[in-house]
Amino acid sequence: MKAFLVLFIAVFTIFNHPNDVVVNEIELEDHQKVESTFSGNISGDNSFHLIIAKNSDSKDYDVIPYLYQNDEIVKLKPFSFEKQPAILSFHNHGTQLSLVAQSKTGKSEIVNIIDVDLVSGEHIKSDAIDMDDFKTLIRKKDKNLIVFADKDAMKILEVKSSQEIKSISVHPDDTSSEFFKSLSKSGLDAINNDEFVANGSISTFRAYSDGKDIIITEENTKEATTNSIQIPLDKGDDITVSSKSFSSNSGDSKIKKSTSYVNDGKLYQFKLGKEVAKLNVFGINDDSKTSLDILSTKPSHTGNAFKDTKDFVKNAAKNVNEPTVTINNTKDGQLKVRFVFVNKNVYNYRYDWWWHHQWHMQQMQMFMHQQQQMRQSIPSFGPSEGYEYFFVIEENAFFEITLDSSGHVHEGVSTESLYRDLDKKSYIKPLDDNKKLKHTSTVFTDSKFRYITYNKREKSFKIIDKAL
Repeated sequence: MKAFLVLFIAVFTIFNHPNDVVVNEIELEDHQKVESTFSGNISGDNSFHLIIAKNSDSKDYDVIPYLYQNDEIVKLKPFSFEKQPAILSFHNHGTQLSLVAQSKTGKSEIVNIIDVDLVSGEHIKSDAIDMDDFKTLIRKKDKNLIVFADKDAMKILEVKSSQEIKSISVHPDDTSSEFFKSLSKSGLDAINNDEFVANGSISTFRAYSDGKDIIITEENTKEATTNSIQIPLDKGDDITVSSKSFSSNSGDSKIKKSTSYVNDGKLYQFKLGKEVAKLNVFGINDDSKTSLDILSTKPSHTGNAFKDTKDFVKNAAKNVNEPTVTINNTKDGQLKVRFVFVNKNVYNYRYDWWWHHQWHMQQMQMFMHQQQQMRQSIPSFGPSEGYEYFFVIEENAFFEITLDSSGHVHEGVSTESLYRDLDKKSYIKPLDDNKKLKHTSTVFTDSKFRYITYNKREKSFKIIDKAL
């Protein structure tokens, strides 16, 4: 009878969750109280999962790492902080995972780099990095670029590990001094182009990692102009940079809005009015320029809610909306140019990252203070509220055109992008709807959607696997 009951429960579980695999259950010690979790990808279908817990014995905050590798869970050695930490970013290099962790010392915000050896489980923590004048993080697969700025100078920290941190001082010349002053008073969106970028930023200042350079752009929508500075990471540790402007005034009297995106040494500037839409492509390191009439260009791919380009332009030009343009490389060496419009009162490019990792408000105070583009109309949010505001966009009204490396249009051709275009909403929404799940963080690997979640009644964590 007992064997039959066990079999019945197993069969019942399988048929009620056919795509879920409960990998393991994780229990904390009695003196540990869970505060939050964080999940990230390593390589292939491997991932890591962090549990941050208050230790009532030591009064510190324990970070307990788990490695999901080859369908097995391995617990690594924990490390601690005096104040509750928030994971701002991470990157991987071979068997080493490097975390960028923000916490406090006294009233000051600091960051530490923690290297975790995924084989031995040992860790190394860097000295504290002061976060005064912090602007943003640019996350790459094998490093992080931390950007600081005031009105007189910028500083770039190129972080490869806790022991390998290169500091670059950046100074303005006469052409870029106003650029620096404006940036010091504004937020800065970092664009992660190591993944499929479906929707771009609508912030005034944006930062891109482009080859060996950092490109920072400033949008002036009133004049339909994009200003930029180019910061080389391989030209020494003390450099001076100039500002360059990109604009095309010929025939642009009806232009009402403009936006841009940087990819592979080119700046793509999208301009539109009620009955006009143009894509200008400028060379960042030369004087090259091409221009496309988007209204006369046949889309290569569209969303379900897309009607036609005239309807798109009409809606994108409305006061409540802002257009975005993104560039995604394809596996056959072409470019997918995606055009989207979003509600400017509720959209923020970085919501994906925040909600995806379930940051709580008390962990985010420093980071949100720096991200001044956050719309005042958006309330404070935890896991549930963040979901709704991230996804309030016209996500199915987009369209794409396909270009070759020379900027020529391939009409009606849609090729596979280098990075996978995932409908993350369809995977994340059921977790948000399930109010029994607490302290949930998610990660997308090459072929899996995986999340760690806490069951308050059972006082344990589970790691759940789903095929993409």
